[in-house]
Amino acid sequence: MNNLSSLTRSLKLRACILALGTMALIARADVLIATNGERFVGTVIAVTTHRVVFESELGGQLTLSPEQILRLDQTAPVETNTPTVSAAVSTNAPASNASNSLAWLPPGIGHDGFDWLQFKSGEWLKGTLKYIQQKKVEFDSDELEEMTLKLKDIRQVYTAHPVFVKFNDLETGYGTVVLSNGIVTVYGAKPFSMPREELSGITPGGESEFSLWSGDAVLGINFQSGNTRQTTLNASAELGRRTPNTALLLDYLGNYSEVNDSRTANNHRGNVNYDIRLNRDWFVRPVLLEFYHDPIANISLRTTAGAGAGYYFFDRDDLEWTVGVGPSYQYTRFNTVEPGESDSATTPAGVVSSRFKVDLTSRLTFYQNWQSMFMDREAGQYTHHTVSTLEFEIKRHLDLDVSFIWDYLKNPQMRSDGTTPDQNDYYMTVGFGVRF
Repeated sequence: MNNLSSLTRSLKLRACILALGTMALIARADVLIATNGERFVGTVIAVTTHRVVFESELGGQLTLSPEQILRLDQTAPVETNTPTVSAAVSTNAPASNASNSLAWLPPGIGHDGFDWLQFKSGEWLKGTLKYIQQKKVEFDSDELEEMTLKLKDIRQVYTAHPVFVKFNDLETGYGTVVLSNGIVTVYGAKPFSMPREELSGITPGGESEFSLWSGDAVLGINFQSGNTRQTTLNASAELGRRTPNTALLLDYLGNYSEVNDSRTANNHRGNVNYDIRLNRDWFVRPVLLEFYHDPIANISLRTTAGAGAGYYFFDRDDLEWTVGVGPSYQYTRFNTVEPGESDSATTPAGVVSSRFKVDLTSRLTFYQNWQSMFMDREAGQYTHHTVSTLEFEIKRHLDLDVSFIWDYLKNPQMRSDGTTPDQNDYYMTVGFGVRF
């Protein structure tokens, strides 16, 4: 019992030390308030008569002129290249403003015609909210320009103009929105509030069609010369249109490889999915299309069209998993066949798909997209396509992606020369991705 009490006291002491250390880190944070009202928390790198270099927790390194800065609060002096600083910047101010950064509100909220976001770090952005959908926030900042953010990193949202708001229980509202303290309040004809975890999406009313779209593209290139000449190209792209209760996704994946003038990979896959969310758990998929080309696997063209429904097993800020299932119809044209054999096959098919995403750290995310099809033996009998990706966020719009791709076809069609393609294809790709 004495040992247990000692252990408990030791754990409490360590927790107190950790909490004090965290508070000390917060207290040491510098705060920069721009003349447009945006507020950044981080570290002052350098101050001169003509510029201030500030490392923001959110926006990275910023270089501003004194005319762009309303106030600069430092918890400790930094080295400067001049003996004095422009009067537009006040340095070495008390650190209390830094420690109270979560409670501070920009003075322009509610009457300057701009939307405002606050991050958990205490930083504030002023600009235009494009949308909130699928746990992502698209925001056009006055200082940092357009950026895609994670909803879990947002503490507060204030919209200046009416928006459409969708909740998981099909409750839909229209009006200005305040998201704060875990509550979403819609100020419209009949104001109401809902818990933040029930929020499905926000779409600004009257915004252009372009604001509903987002996407990303990844490209990997490898060249080798000498005794072995090799060229490898990998490309993927996703384009999405999202509203509070619908999602249209178009994606492409391609692999090309050539070794000593011999082509070893040349496959291209395109998918179109349109989902309509019914409630917090269920969605329907009235449109499912896939186009696939892989002559090395003896598939000149394979098209699949169908529909289905799906279920959200997890739909949290840091963990998402959806599974869909449905009937489809498939047409396959083979690249070559033996004499007397048909060069095409048509068949009904069943499709099962899964989309999984988990945030391992604030910058590292794991994705896995998997799709299986069941069809007649002449068309291959069974196939699956799996992409597992580790995505590391280098900067706001730049990622490093490492992907493992596995394609399997149980019954490949024999070629005209009597050979049969392998059942399995494996690819490891590394590339840089750009989000927009």
